[in-house]
Amino acid sequence: MLNSSLYKNVALVLFGVVVLLLISNIIITKYVNKDEQPKDREVLSGIEIDKSFHSALKNYGFSNTWISKKKLKNISGDSLFATYSVKVPKDVPIHLLILELKNIFWENEVSIEAEEIVSTKRTILKLSSEKKVKIAVEFYYAENIIREYGTVSFLVTDLPLQDEEMLNDFLKIPELFYCVLVPNDESKKQLSLLSKSGKRFALLLNDDITELDYKLSGNYSDDRLSRSIKEIVGTFYSAAFFIVDEKSDLYESKKYAFIEEQLKKRGIVLVTKGRFESINSNAMNLEDNFQDFMLSVKKDDEKVLMVSAENYLTISTLIPSYRKIGYKFIYPGDIIIKR
Repeated sequence: MLNSSLYKNVALVLFGVVVLLLISNIIITKYVNKDEQPKDREVLSGIEIDKSFHSALKNYGFSNTWISKKKLKNISGDSLFATYSVKVPKDVPIHLLILELKNIFWENEVSIEAEEIVSTKRTILKLSSEKKVKIAVEFYYAENIIREYGTVSFLVTDLPLQDEEMLNDFLKIPELFYCVLVPNDESKKQLSLLSKSGKRFALLLNDDITELDYKLSGNYSDDRLSRSIKEIVGTFYSAAFFIVDEKSDLYESKKYAFIEEQLKKRGIVLVTKGRFESINSNAMNLEDNFQDFMLSVKKDDEKVLMVSAENYLTISTLIPSYRKIGYKFIYPGDIIIKR
């Protein structure tokens, strides 16, 4: 039942990606060919245009302190509602802000004119309605400002390893994540598929390792444990790092110190599962729970979130909105290993 649900969700996400690409193409075509805009577009007042202008900046994570009212040279008129000078962080292309405004005003009678002034390194934007300028803006890049949002990465568990077609579709999700595998023959069979898909993985050591070649037990002798460790490391040598479940009997056993020593001696990066974040997996409130998690990520934070494959399907559709306002999404290895 879970696999069936996951398969449907994978298909929906991939279909959604195709739809988003089609929509993007349609939107870009609209921007190029203005004749396709609705004929009876709504006329907006200066107040309404001003409100939407600020919403566009907020969508990209702009601070209110970067926006200041300023009289602009050669721009005046009785219909002019406001003029602004806006600092832009280096990681936000100004043309994306203009596209955002075009998207917001697509069904309104608002014309958008932008002119880059090379000599002053400014871009002047005019928002007009009924052929009268309502809002005028001076955009310029500022060296001393950054969008202060944190960094997040994902570890994905409970992959559909028994269904290669489903797994292959899942691995095509265009986001950055590591898979989490448990040492067993099922995981071993899919290593080549992960490699071909360009996906890395982390290896989880816990009490669910049942196959004798890989089994680790506190009741084993050092020699028996060494053979299992050799098999695990030899088979899953391409793992980015190993994770140990600190709530497992394995971790609490007297033999864990020996296991840890043997792994580290082989150059294995070993971290505890408690190092990673988790969220309530209630599917009914998953989007809200993910939003709460993202709001908890402060500007200097680098958090790794461990989620199931089924929940990641939903989360992956939400990531672009958070990336847009300034959150950074990277591979877990960039946090665990490189930093």
